[in-house]
Amino acid sequence: MKIALIIEHFDPSRGGAENYTFWLSEQLARRGHEVHALCHDSARKRHKYQAAHEGASHDMQRSRQAGKSPDVPAPDGVHVHRLPAIKLSTGIGFRQFGLAAAAWCKAHHPDVAHSMTVAWPGDLYHPHAGVYARIHQQSISSRESSKAANLKRLMLQFSSKQRTLLTLERRAAQVPADQQPWKILCISPTMEKDFRSLYNTAGSKLALLENPMMVAPPDAAQIQKDRQWFRDVYALSPEDRVAVFVGHDFRRKGLSWAIRAVAQTETSWKLVVAGLGKVKNYIALARELGVTDRIKFIGPTRVTGAVYSAADALLLPTFYDSFGLVALEALAYGLPVISTRFLGCCAYIENHKLGTIVDSPREFLAMANALDAVATRFPDRTALAAAAIAAGQTLRPAAHLDQLEALYVRCRTAKLKVRK
Repeated sequence: MKIALIIEHFDPSRGGAENYTFWLSEQLARRGHEVHALCHDSARKRHKYQAAHEGASHDMQRSRQAGKSPDVPAPDGVHVHRLPAIKLSTGIGFRQFGLAAAAWCKAHHPDVAHSMTVAWPGDLYHPHAGVYARIHQQSISSRESSKAANLKRLMLQFSSKQRTLLTLERRAAQVPADQQPWKILCISPTMEKDFRSLYNTAGSKLALLENPMMVAPPDAAQIQKDRQWFRDVYALSPEDRVAVFVGHDFRRKGLSWAIRAVAQTETSWKLVVAGLGKVKNYIALARELGVTDRIKFIGPTRVTGAVYSAADALLLPTFYDSFGLVALEALAYGLPVISTRFLGCCAYIENHKLGTIVDSPREFLAMANALDAVATRFPDRTALAAAAIAAGQTLRPAAHLDQLEALYVRCRTAKLKVRK
């Protein structure tokens, strides 16, 4: 089958959507499909916030190397097409990229256009970023003062890019089921509910396709080796209790509330922050709370597995996460997940007792108590990883790909009927 995967940046280092698309392209090619990745760019770029870590990272040389690392070559059998457009940070550039993707598909006739971007939703729209209308709401509510919230609300209203996102999302969510996109692939039940409540999207247009557990659990010996290496590098003792926070969008992921939670732990937990963002305010908060020596900003890293190996829990007080791939990664390493009701896969965590879910990121005392209880509740990380995998049968890569291929076949059939 000829499949077009559409995403702005075909670069697995940028985040969950990009990582998933890169992985998916390789898996589909291995299954014999003709895969075309349509993107604006595929080159890694040094982020403007990279320099912000120089005053906080405990291993800046590694962070610089991670930010400047060479481009990852496309997987074997995957054809990458870079489509022209001006800056995607503008509404005009975003629309231009979508029109270029639509024109490519019209000229080259893929059996299925599988799009991760609302710039052009294609046949199957797979919004990994989440529902933009909900993201806007949570972006406002995550501000720590009413003045900051009102300012953010005003900025969103005047942003051409954000207005474009909402316009295109509303159009994709409300067109009839026999028009593009044929289906919206929801990566969590929460996303399904958001499309129904915010846009009154027809149930026939929605399909649940939860993210797979793309990280294979390492053996206990490798975890111990990586754990010792990482803790030696970052001056963590074997007795230290360590939580890890992973993500680039510090405010949306609730970093300030993670720091507050760690500050309240009775067993003096430490926090490793892996990701890229402005750190000045968070350093100031740690200083104010008297926990500067317990918060370590390591910047972006290519050795996330070592980070998980060295940690004892994932702490992610997110205000919005459409699914939360980092939760699956952490579970593969046997880490309990401490997060919020706004994590897309929170039901999976809660129903299978794989961590603690609180109602709000601001419930930092409850998260502190959950951290202090980790040693008692989750004494064996190998057992936890096994339980997470057993509980997530539908999250296994093979099952995910089988479900997706079945959707491709149905989509192709529906397109042929329309043409007739």
